[in-house]
Amino acid sequence: MRYFFFRLFPLMLATLFLSACSEPDLTDTQGKGVFLKDDKGRWSVINIWAHWCAPCREEIPELNALASDGKVRVLGYDFDHSQGEKLVKKAKHMGIQFPVVTESPMALLAIKPPQALPATMIVNPQGELVEVLYGPQTKESLEQKIQSLKSKVKADD
Repeated sequence: MRYFFFRLFPLMLATLFLSACSEPDLTDTQGKGVFLKDDKGRWSVINIWAHWCAPCREEIPELNALASDGKVRVLGYDFDHSQGEKLVKKAKHMGIQFPVVTESPMALLAIKPPQALPATMIVNPQGELVEVLYGPQTKESLEQKIQSLKSKVKADD
């Protein structure tokens, strides 16, 4: 019996450690876990929007287009902290086709809530906040900004 315990204990400890490491950073409206660190090496754009913000509504088609090609991961967050069915309805009404997270990414990234909307956070594949942009963005402007940030990282290496 003692032999069995000593053989099983390391396995139980490893399982516990691995399950603790795989806790997602955020959860989307579908209940899926979201990790800021992207195992596919993609950069992420996290857009902070509000249904009452006209520029936010205007940029949603651009963000949908950016999300659709899969090169950049796009996430959204409701500035008004809506939850549940209310959040799902808002996102649908806004025409959002990318995942919307239910927890504040700002708290996770240790930044203050934006004073202007829309606000778009650019996160590198390692899950680190690299830049925050204010005002409406386009698919092209975000792709150019990310390419510029990638080039800067390569130049620094």
